[in-house]
Amino acid sequence: MNSLDKKVLYTTSFEDIIESISNICGCSEKAIHNFLKQSRPYRNTAESDINIHRFFRSLGIEFTGNNELFEVIKFDSCVVSHLTTRINPPNESDIYCLIDTLVKPTDISKFLASKSITFKKEKQGLNVYYNGELVDWNNFNCSSSYRARKRLRTQGKYIDNCINGFLFNHLFWEDSNVEHIKYCPEIVIDICDELKRRDIISEWEKISTTYALGFIMDVGDITFDEYTRFKTTKSKIYLIYKFIVYFLVQIYHNEWSARLDNPIIRLKDNKSVSKENIFGYYKIDR
Repeated sequence: MNSLDKKVLYTTSFEDIIESISNICGCSEKAIHNFLKQSRPYRNTAESDINIHRFFRSLGIEFTGNNELFEVIKFDSCVVSHLTTRINPPNESDIYCLIDTLVKPTDISKFLASKSITFKKEKQGLNVYYNGELVDWNNFNCSSSYRARKRLRTQGKYIDNCINGFLFNHLFWEDSNVEHIKYCPEIVIDICDELKRRDIISEWEKISTTYALGFIMDVGDITFDEYTRFKTTKSKIYLIYKFIVYFLVQIYHNEWSARLDNPIIRLKDNKSVSKENIFGYYKIDR
């Protein structure tokens, strides 16, 4: 399939989602609005329990089974919303996974190097050097050193070297999982806390800008934190539609919680995103 023929689900706003569903499924936007007018807000309902067959039938889509329905509603990729702090605009470089962010010449690696914090990639992960001396994480025993040690691994069963984001762009930076990283990347906070150099954190906050950006990613390359059992592209697409119905209904009834309701997405470990896939970005006030 030519890249121009790929179907993209745009989750950048309430209106964009409705337009995307209309384009992908061949239904009218009016039918979606009518569904929302007749809906009631969800309470005590998990997104995974939503009946999307009822949703699609309300849009006038005719089908006899899941396979027939899937051929109508399937798409290839969707927009992932990602929070980042940068010195330079985010579309000037690729979006790197954590390890690459620290070893490649990026805003954050160059800044840390100016503070005598450098990194060297080894087989099992990154070694951290401060003033030329290897940082031995065994000398520390607190939550920040544990997180740092875990996130600097590149191999093994329990690594955490992935790009994270959210399915919906709507106020996603208010989510309780990322509120704190509007000011500084978590790995920088953890390392500088252990080195007792919080002045470095404060300086980064002063010279950097927080951006919300969206990048387009194939459905097969994403995983939802709370729903890792959905591994096939088909199962993820059905799940995404359930998230979408929940989002549209809750937004329509003014009951969406930006702090709690946005599905968290992560890419495969060690995978980076080309700057060519960045859909757009804008600044976030701190």
